[in-house]
Amino acid sequence: MTQKTVEQRYRKLSDVEHVLIRPGRYLGSVSEHRAITWIPEGDRMVYQEITWHPALLKMFDEIISNSVDESTRNPKLNEIKVQLAASGEMSVWDNGGIPIEKHKEYDEWIPELIFGSLRSGSNFDDTEDSTVTGQNGEGSSLVNIFSKEFNIETCDRKNEYLQTFTENSMKRTTPDIHAAKSKLGYTRISWLPDYDKLKTSFHDGNVLMLFRRVWDIAGCNPHLKLSINDEPIKVNSFKDYVTRFTDEYIYDENNNWMVAVGPSDGSFQHVSFVNSTCTTTGGTHVQYLANEICNRLRDY
Repeated sequence: MTQKTVEQRYRKLSDVEHVLIRPGRYLGSVSEHRAITWIPEGDRMVYQEITWHPALLKMFDEIISNSVDESTRNPKLNEIKVQLAASGEMSVWDNGGIPIEKHKEYDEWIPELIFGSLRSGSNFDDTEDSTVTGQNGEGSSLVNIFSKEFNIETCDRKNEYLQTFTENSMKRTTPDIHAAKSKLGYTRISWLPDYDKLKTSFHDGNVLMLFRRVWDIAGCNPHLKLSINDEPIKVNSFKDYVTRFTDEYIYDENNNWMVAVGPSDGSFQHVSFVNSTCTTTGGTHVQYLANEICNRLRDY
């Protein structure tokens, strides 16, 4: 066996190189996952076995969650449009808008800072009560790194900003900034995932889970108008979302909770969310409710 040199044994990676060589640490599982889950079929949810790629779904979730989070801060942001092309390219548009200004400390345009740098963003103030998804400032940049092409288009009602990243974010164009043609703000992020590096494709299982995610967001955020490929997602409330799963249920809600309980096929099942994030494996919130129900039934 050939003895390795010190240079071969020890390596120093850039942030991008580390993300690409250890994707599981940043995006979760990068292997195809097969399980029985809820997926949309028409205007109902059906429980069936499919195969999907968790990391690809995570990438999509990072981008659309930015729009959902911003809608909690900016009441003018009330519409999100998703486009899924046959080529596998994805885009998320919202009627918000990112400030087109240069950060004085970093001498970098804010859109480029958000999407082109790891550990950057606006969710680092832990003195504020947080009801948003993002906390680490990595999500959007990770999508950029795992994409063959990543495009930023945004308008803050004064200027428009266009920029393209390629080769897993390693190359970027100079931002194209010009006076806005309209007074309407928007942001459109489009990207072509690097399916080769992710070891997956734009197959039916992945598409169904992307559709499911948009349905989930619509159910948790009735103030938002959502569509996929120009088809509106017609969910008026969380209670309406529940009816897509079952016609038999008991429902209650307050300022912090929206809860529905219905019959199962004999085993415990749940569909749950925290701040619009799907909690597939449950958590203390699910256990708390299950215990409350069991305690009341036991007393009865």
